[in-house]
Amino acid sequence: MEPRNLSGFLIGCVGAAVTLSAYSQTVVSSTQCVALGLLILVFGLVVKEGFLSL
Repeated sequence: MEPRNLSGFLIGCVGAAVTLSAYSQTVVSSTQCVALGLLILVFGLVVKEGFLSL
């Protein structure tokens, strides 16, 4: 795997975990948690497509 694809994949996994944990945690509201998870997923997509490099 290219480093860009691996970075995008790992960021996507973090975003998915944040999104899926929305209803099992009590730190922030579930809506905020889902929104944060989706933003992280979009960031991972941007990294994977090469628009932003880490």
